[in-house]
Amino acid sequence: MAVRVQLIDDALADLAKLAESGRLKAFLKKLIEIEKKGSQADVALGKGLTGWRKLTVGDRDHRIVFRVNPDETVATICVIGDREDEACYVEAQKRAEDIENADAVSLAEAMMEVHGSRKERKAATKRRAAEARNN
Repeated sequence: MAVRVQLIDDALADLAKLAESGRLKAFLKKLIEIEKKGSQADVALGKGLTGWRKLTVGDRDHRIVFRVNPDETVATICVIGDREDEACYVEAQKRAEDIENADAVSLAEAMMEVHGSRKERKAATKRRAAEARNN
Protein backbone atom coordinates (compact mmCIF):
# COMPACT_ATOMS: atom_id res chain seq x y z
CA MET A 1 0.00 0.00 0.00
CA ALA A 2 1.42 3.38 -0.99
CA VAL A 3 1.86 6.05 1.68
CA ARG A 4 2.48 9.78 1.55
CA VAL A 5 6.03 10.58 2.64
CA GLN A 6 6.60 13.74 4.64
CA LEU A 7 9.83 15.10 6.10
CA ILE A 8 10.05 17.15 9.27
CA ASP A 9 12.08 20.33 8.79
CA ASP A 10 15.17 18.84 10.46
CA ALA A 11 15.05 15.84 8.10
CA LEU A 12 14.68 18.21 5.16
CA ALA A 13 17.84 19.98 6.34
CA ASP A 14 19.55 16.57 6.55
CA LEU A 15 18.53 15.84 2.96
CA ALA A 16 19.72 19.25 1.76
CA LYS A 17 23.17 18.59 3.26
CA LEU A 18 23.34 15.23 1.51
CA ALA A 19 22.28 16.83 -1.78
CA GLU A 20 25.37 19.01 -1.62
CA SER A 21 27.49 15.85 -1.36
CA GLY A 22 26.18 14.56 -4.69
CA ARG A 23 24.49 11.48 -3.18
CA LEU A 24 20.92 12.70 -3.44
CA LYS A 25 19.75 10.07 -5.96
CA ALA A 26 20.47 7.15 -3.61
CA PHE A 27 18.45 8.78 -0.83
CA LEU A 28 15.56 9.63 -3.16
CA LYS A 29 15.35 6.00 -4.27
CA LYS A 30 14.99 4.95 -0.63
CA LEU A 31 12.38 7.63 0.11
CA ILE A 32 10.39 6.35 -2.88
CA GLU A 33 10.76 2.81 -1.51
CA ILE A 34 9.18 4.03 1.74
CA GLU A 35 6.42 5.66 -0.32
CA LYS A 36 5.71 2.34 -2.06
CA LYS A 37 6.12 -0.09 0.86
CA GLY A 38 5.19 1.94 3.95
CA SER A 39 5.81 -0.02 7.14
CA GLN A 40 7.05 -2.99 5.10
CA ALA A 41 10.20 -1.03 4.22
CA ASP A 42 13.20 -2.44 6.11
CA VAL A 43 13.55 -2.95 9.87
CA ALA A 44 11.67 -1.95 13.02
CA LEU A 45 13.69 -0.21 15.73
CA GLY A 46 13.51 -0.83 19.46
CA LYS A 47 14.58 0.71 22.75
CA GLY A 48 13.86 4.46 22.70
CA LEU A 49 12.62 4.29 19.10
CA THR A 50 9.91 1.65 19.36
CA GLY A 51 7.38 2.28 16.60
CA TRP A 52 10.03 3.74 14.31
CA ARG A 53 11.78 2.03 11.41
CA LYS A 54 15.17 2.34 9.73
CA LEU A 55 16.15 2.00 6.10
CA THR A 56 19.77 1.68 5.08
CA VAL A 57 21.15 3.69 2.17
CA GLY A 58 24.00 2.92 -0.19
CA ASP A 59 26.98 1.35 1.54
CA ARG A 60 24.96 0.89 4.75
CA ASP A 61 26.71 3.85 6.37
CA HIS A 62 23.59 6.02 6.21
CA ARG A 63 20.12 5.59 7.66
CA ILE A 64 16.65 7.00 7.15
CA VAL A 65 14.61 6.83 10.36
CA PHE A 66 10.85 7.04 9.88
CA ARG A 67 7.45 6.16 11.33
CA VAL A 68 4.26 5.15 9.52
CA ASN A 69 0.97 6.21 11.10
CA PRO A 70 -1.47 3.47 12.25
CA ASP A 71 -3.70 3.98 9.18
CA GLU A 72 -0.69 3.30 6.90
CA THR A 73 -1.34 6.56 5.03
CA VAL A 74 1.61 8.77 6.07
CA ALA A 75 5.29 8.03 6.66
CA THR A 76 7.09 10.74 8.63
CA ILE A 77 10.83 10.99 8.09
CA CYS A 78 12.63 12.00 11.28
CA VAL A 79 16.35 11.67 10.41
CA ILE A 80 18.39 11.16 7.28
CA GLY A 81 21.94 10.72 8.39
CA ASP A 82 25.25 9.03 8.93
CA ARG A 83 25.17 5.90 11.06
CA GLU A 84 28.58 6.72 12.54
CA ASP A 85 28.70 5.95 16.26
CA GLU A 86 24.91 5.52 16.29
CA ALA A 87 24.62 9.32 16.08
CA CYS A 88 21.57 9.20 13.81
CA TYR A 89 19.68 7.14 16.41
CA VAL A 90 20.55 9.55 19.22
CA GLU A 91 19.36 12.43 17.03
CA ALA A 92 16.22 10.48 16.08
CA GLN A 93 15.33 10.00 19.76
CA LYS A 94 15.65 13.75 20.36
CA ARG A 95 13.54 14.63 17.34
CA ALA A 96 10.96 11.91 18.05
CA GLU A 97 10.21 13.40 21.46
CA ASP A 98 8.90 16.58 19.82
CA ILE A 99 7.61 15.10 16.56
CA GLU A 100 3.99 16.10 17.17
CA ASN A 101 5.00 19.78 17.21
CA ALA A 102 7.35 19.56 14.22
CA ASP A 103 6.52 21.18 10.90
CA ALA A 104 6.64 18.79 7.95
CA VAL A 105 6.64 19.02 4.17
CA SER A 106 5.66 16.53 1.48
CA LEU A 107 8.33 14.68 -0.45
CA ALA A 108 7.50 16.77 -3.53
CA GLU A 109 7.88 20.05 -1.63
CA ALA A 110 11.10 18.76 -0.09
CA MET A 111 12.50 18.09 -3.55
CA MET A 112 11.65 21.60 -4.69
CA GLU A 113 13.43 23.03 -1.66
CA VAL A 114 16.48 20.79 -2.01
CA HIS A 115 16.89 21.87 -5.62
CA GLY A 116 16.59 25.52 -4.65
CA SER A 117 19.34 27.65 -3.25
CA ARG A 118 20.23 27.77 0.45
CA LYS A 119 18.61 31.19 0.61
CA GLU A 120 15.38 29.77 -0.86
CA ARG A 121 15.39 26.85 1.62
CA LYS A 122 15.87 29.22 4.55
CA ALA A 123 13.02 31.45 3.32
CA ALA A 124 10.72 28.41 2.92
CA THR A 125 11.52 27.24 6.46
CA LYS A 126 10.72 30.67 7.86
CA ARG A 127 7.47 30.77 5.84
CA ARG A 128 6.34 27.39 7.22
CA ALA A 129 7.18 28.46 10.78
CA ALA A 130 5.12 31.64 10.36
CA GLU A 131 2.21 29.65 8.92
CA ALA A 132 2.36 27.24 11.86
CA ARG A 133 2.27 30.12 14.36
CA ASN A 134 -0.80 31.58 12.62
CA ASN A 135 -2.73 28.28 12.71
